[in-house]
Amino acid sequence: MKCLDTDLLVAILRGKREVCQIVEELDWESKGVTTVINVFELFFGASKSDRRNENVAEVQTLLEKLEILPLDNFSAKKAGEIFADLAIKGQVMDFRDAMIAGIVIENNLTLITRNIAHFSRVKNLSVETW
Repeated sequence: MKCLDTDLLVAILRGKREVCQIVEELDWESKGVTTVINVFELFFGASKSDRRNENVAEVQTLLEKLEILPLDNFSAKKAGEIFADLAIKGQVMDFRDAMIAGIVIENNLTLITRNIAHFSRVKNLSVETW
């Protein structure tokens, strides 16, 4: 199963033509999946936009079609390990990306993203670009 990162979800919300095929393929595979961290990022972006009410409503409509994975104890532990391992190496990673990676790894998913630079340094994380 595949987990949709925020950049892909934003492209879907914006109606980008390049995501149409991806969305169709995902519909055939199974219900779309994302993380509660991605949900936070979507609502944050929508809430600070000029069209706040419209964008928040659009986010809510999209999220109703997706399964939302939580940050549970196992994925939080994994995220902490990821964040610490990269920090020890002097490699900066946003804590939200570490939490997304932890959730994806713990649920044996593949992350669909264009932010390869953010996630390529995470061991055992399956990443696919769109």
